[in-house]
Amino acid sequence: MQLGVIFRPTYGATDYATGVTTNISCEGLGLDADDFKFIMYENLELLVGLPGKGNSVSLSGDVLWKNQDGKKCSAGVKFRMKDKAVQEAALAKIFSASNVPEIDMYNFDWEYKIHKDTEKKSRKTLLLPNKLGFIKQYNEDGKKCKVTFRLLKEMAKNSQNVALVGEFNNWDASMSPMTRLENGDFVITMELFCKRRYRFKYLIDGQRWENDWHADRFVRNNEGSKDSVVIV
Repeated sequence: MQLGVIFRPTYGATDYATGVTTNISCEGLGLDADDFKFIMYENLELLVGLPGKGNSVSLSGDVLWKNQDGKKCSAGVKFRMKDKAVQEAALAKIFSASNVPEIDMYNFDWEYKIHKDTEKKSRKTLLLPNKLGFIKQYNEDGKKCKVTFRLLKEMAKNSQNVALVGEFNNWDASMSPMTRLENGDFVITMELFCKRRYRFKYLIDGQRWENDWHADRFVRNNEGSKDSVVIV
């Protein structure tokens, strides 16, 4: 079953890209797109078009594998929504509109990857990492890098708002608000110039400063405390 999809990262200021599903199940979907660079473990917003209906349903999920062949790219996306009832309802609409038997919702295998050297499908265990530290995605020209910052829930506690503040945004607390995930972590993706080091901190609820204890380095600031450093 092949359906049209528009999608974009849940966090990060990017426009929607277009693609198609290669298969879909209750657990996730395969996604093909042109000229889009998927980032491992990034969460995507997905609007899946319904066949013959003229509308779409909304889903979200994490990128668990990716392949890049020139401008052709593909990814496996594992669904992950806060409200499981909403997720199940969206999937039910997709399969109902596509006239797919319910049993087939469990038979599609979006986790299969095609390896170019053998042109055969092989299974790979796909597990999300603990996501400690940065996720860095370098552009092909080597000039910029997309860096995903994550403040873990243990540090954020019951915070409502967290901002990423540092040299890349002139230490302006209003420039880079972070997105809270369903597990309590806060995340944001920034595009930074390569071959540079940036000092930064997290500002929690506008009052409390916190370092990233999985940063690349720490340096002492003028106040006598330390700043986190990301190296790209």
